[in-house]
Amino acid sequence: MTYPASLSTRTITGVILTADGNPAAGTIRLTRAIPLQGPADDITLQPGAHTATLDNAGAYSLTVPVSDDVDWSPSGWAYTLDVDTTAWRYRADIAIPGGPPASLADLVPVTATAPDPASTYVTRASVGTASGPAGPLDGSALLPAGQVPDLSGTYTPRSYVGPSTALTAPLLSVRFSDVPAGVNLAEAHITIGGQLRLAAWLNEALRYRAEQQPGGFGYDHLITLIASHATATGVLIRFERRDGTNQRVTTGGIDQDGRLQTSLYAWQAIIAVDPDATGRYSEDTSTGVAPLAVRQESDDRTWLRGRIAVASSGTSSGHVVVTLPAGHAPTYSQLLSVPTTGGIAAPCEIMTTGDIVVRRTQAGAYSLSFDGLSFLR
Repeated sequence: MTYPASLSTRTITGVILTADGNPAAGTIRLTRAIPLQGPADDITLQPGAHTATLDNAGAYSLTVPVSDDVDWSPSGWAYTLDVDTTAWRYRADIAIPGGPPASLADLVPVTATAPDPASTYVTRASVGTASGPAGPLDGSALLPAGQVPDLSGTYTPRSYVGPSTALTAPLLSVRFSDVPAGVNLAEAHITIGGQLRLAAWLNEALRYRAEQQPGGFGYDHLITLIASHATATGVLIRFERRDGTNQRVTTGGIDQDGRLQTSLYAWQAIIAVDPDATGRYSEDTSTGVAPLAVRQESDDRTWLRGRIAVASSGTSSGHVVVTLPAGHAPTYSQLLSVPTTGGIAAPCEIMTTGDIVVRRTQAGAYSLSFDGLSFLR
C-alpha cells in the first residue's frame, strides 16, 4: 500500500515458530478503528485492517502508519492486534510509535497478570520438555478432573452467527455427567437469516428430538422425530407432523420390537347414527361388539369398526346409515361390501360427505358389520 508522503510508517516483521521449533502458519492482523486526518494536504485515511499471512518459514512483515505522528490527527491511538497462528493466539491493543523495523515481541505490552485461562493452552509435545510445562496433564495426556473448573449451575448457550459454509467441527458440544433436572431442555436452535428454521433438543429425560420449523426449507415434507420412548409408550421412535392449525400430530412410529406402526391415531367414535331419523338403524351394543369408531392411517387408509343394528323393517336403498366425523371423508365415493348377520352382504357406499349409504333393500332384522373394513382417503 502506498501512503501519503507526510504520513510516518513503521515496518513490523518477525518469525513465529511452534513449541517444537517448526514454522507456524496463520495470520497477523492490525486493525485501526479511527480515521486519520492529514496536515495541509487535507487527506483522510479511513479505518481499516492490515493483514499479513505467515510464509513457509513462519515469517511475516507489515508496514503500517505509526500511532504518534504529530502531523496527523489524532495522535496517541492504538491498534487492535490479532495473532491467529498454530503456535500462538493472542489479542491486545498496542501502540506502534515511530522507529526502525521491529517485531511483535518488541511492541506487545508486558503484563504482570496471568493470561485468561480460557484462551491459554499448551501443546502435548511441549509437556515435560526442558522449556515446557512441568506436566499439567496426567499420564494419558488428559487433564485431571481436579483441574477442571466447576461448571454446575445455569448454562448460558452461545450463539454462532456466520456464513453458510461447511462445518469442520461441532458448533456446540454439551456433555452431562448425569440427567439434568427439567423436562424441556432446549439445547440448539438453527436460524437462517434471523428466522428459526430447525430445532434440536433433549427432552423427557434426555430423549433426542428434532423438528423442522414452519417456513423452513422443505417444511411440508419434513417431520418431527422423537427417540427412546419405549418405557413410556411402547414406541421406540415416534414420528409427527404439523397439521393445518400448526399443531403436532402423531403419524406413526417403530415399536420396541422393531415393528413399523403406520399410525398412532386413537379411534374416534362415530356419533351420527341414522342421521335422517328413519328409526331403522342404531349402534349394536351387544356384549363383545366393538363400539362404532374410525381411525386414520398415515398410508392414506382409514379403518372402521363396530356394528349397526337394523330394525325388523330392514334396510332401504339410499338410506344414510351413519355419518363419519369431520376429517374422515374420502376424496371420492367408494363401495364397500359389508358383511351382515343375515348372511347376505350389503353393498354400502361411502360418500365424499362422510355419509355411509346402504345400496341394497333387504327385509328383516340383522346387523351390518364394519369390523375390519377400510377405504382409501
